[in-house]
Formats: sequence, structure tokens, C-alpha cells
Amino acid sequence: MEISRDITEHKALLTKLGLQARQDYLTGLNNRGYFMELAEREIKKASRYGHNFTILMLDIDNFKLINDTYGHKAGDRVLVTLADIFRKTLRVVDIEGRIGGEEFAILLPETDREGAVIVAERLRSSVEDCEILLPSFDMPMCFTVSIGVSAPGSVDYNLDALLSQADDALYRAKHTGRNKVCVDLSYRHSSDLLHG
Repeated sequence: MEISRDITEHKALLTKLGLQARQDYLTGLNNRGYFMELAEREIKKASRYGHNFTILMLDIDNFKLINDTYGHKAGDRVLVTLADIFRKTLRVVDIEGRIGGEEFAILLPETDREGAVIVAERLRSSVEDCEILLPSFDMPMCFTVSIGVSAPGSVDYNLDALLSQADDALYRAKHTGRNKVCVDLSYRHSSDLLHG
């Protein structure tokens, strides 16, 4: 009986350690390393079968100001709320991860640029509409995100290059007003820039 309990506890510990190695401790999303692993796997599959996919990079606007104004617990609430919005808005097959402090990446399998812009705008709008109630403040706290979108060209299936393109688009979104979606400049289209 004692041996059985020890084995069960050992298996539970291994499961917990495995999750800790893959999950961001605060949001429960994939951590950077596991996001990269899953994204590489999905990109190889997309390359093999000629499927579409896109990358989104998101950054919480003015996150330092949120922490400075409301405190770090409020900043944590913002991160958790954003992760919850991902879970409500994205599909089960989509791969999301927290890759930095307030920076997130999402890989959308079987999704072209136009579809990715629709998803990104839905995420941006959902974030803009949410309110976080803080016990020590009379007014609810709101926040916004900026989003960059990239997709492979005809032969570019390099994850680092795609993340860099999405990051460039994100940088443009942040530096042209925030709370918007921008598409990487390697792709010209009428929906190249969406205002929030």
C-alpha cells in the first residue's frame, strides 16, 4: 500500500515538473521555449503539406505605466486577463505563448494573412472592451494591446524570420498610436493597417 502511494506521488510530481517546464507560471500559457518547440513543429507540418499559417505578436500597451499606477498585482491581473481572452477567442489548434514580460506570440495554423488580421482585430477589440475591477480603486482598469501580423512568403518558413517580421509590424503598431493591428511590410494590401 505504501509503495503504491509513493509511486502515485512520484508520478504526480513528474507531471507537475513537466508542466512547469512548459507553462508560464502566471498565465498558464506556453512559455517561450515550449511555444518555440510547438511552433517549429507546426511550421514543418505546414511546409510539408503546403498549408497556410500566420504569426501574431502582441504587446500590452503602456504596461510599465499600469504597474507604476496600479501596482504589480494589477499588472499580473492584466496578464492573466489577456490569457483568458486568448482562451475564449482562439481555437484549440492555435498555439499561444508568453515569450517575454508583456509580450505574447500566437501561431494560427491553416490561416492566411487576411484571416489572421480578422483574428487579431477580434483579440484587440476584446481586450479594449474588457474591464478589470480592482478592490482599492473606484474605477475599473482598462488596457489595450498592439498586434503585429506576419505570414510566410512562398518559401519562407523560418520561425525566427517570421517572428522578426511580426515584431517589426508590432513595433509599427506601437509607434503609430497603439491599440491597433499592423501587417508586416513584406505584404502590401488594403488592410495593411487597421485602426482600433
